[in-house]
Amino acid sequence: MVTLSYYPGCSLKTSSKFYETSIKNTFSFFGIELTELNDWSCCGASAATTIDEKLAYALTGRNLAIAEDVGYHLFAPCSACYNRSKVTNEKLKKDRVLRDEINETIYPLKCLGTIEVKNIIEVLHDHVGIERVVKKIAYDLSSIKVAPYYGCVLTRITKMDAFDDKEDPTSMDSLLWALGTELVSWPYKMECCGASKTLTNKDVTFRLSSIIMERALSVGADAIVTPCPLCQMNLDLLPYLGRTDKNLPVLFLSEVFELALFGRIGGMSSHIIGVDGVIKKIKKKVGSME
Repeated sequence: MVTLSYYPGCSLKTSSKFYETSIKNTFSFFGIELTELNDWSCCGASAATTIDEKLAYALTGRNLAIAEDVGYHLFAPCSACYNRSKVTNEKLKKDRVLRDEINETIYPLKCLGTIEVKNIIEVLHDHVGIERVVKKIAYDLSSIKVAPYYGCVLTRITKMDAFDDKEDPTSMDSLLWALGTELVSWPYKMECCGASKTLTNKDVTFRLSSIIMERALSVGADAIVTPCPLCQMNLDLLPYLGRTDKNLPVLFLSEVFELALFGRIGGMSSHIIGVDGVIKKIKKKVGSME
């Protein structure tokens, strides 16, 4: 049994509740226990740092301090939350002056940068592993062609090493391969979907997300797979943003795990773009055991 502190961030308690459910289903199967941070708060995501950098450090540092007090490494499934938590953790660990200032702000909590911050891809690689994934899959996904979509912030960690190549990551690809899907080759795995521009300029999100969708269609994908709740939401919202052309279902990485392990997706009804076509393509593996 592996235990991790869990920082859901705002998305997994609101617009992406079904992502949280999917993650818990998958992690539970592999013996990964999540302990949600008590009294966590918004990390500021990409907005706070553009207004007040020290405020952004304090917001994220507070959550990190709670995780340090619990004593487990921190799991942050949202790409923006992961990015901010990773950057803040490293910054406070190395910069004593800033650390003292932030700790004064968040007192009586204290953040020393002593834990690790991990995203969903890292957790599945580090605590499950490719070999175990291959052995546990119960449903054949070989007929499903997927386009791995990382989004623009997951690996682009400022001024520090990332867990994967910053411009051409392959770690999620290896997990999807282990799950038995067919991977399509495409150059848009790191393109921006519009991010939070959905709230202030929907035309920008529509244009950028439409380009990603068109490219995935052009390479013959059956679905786009992402670990990022904002990326999933923006692409899934395309019909509401005005796109009338064909759209592909946009699955979370953990939902592909659900398909391979259980033959179903718990949050199927939460998808705007229907996932029925993908589910119909899978079949039970002969002699498999969950």
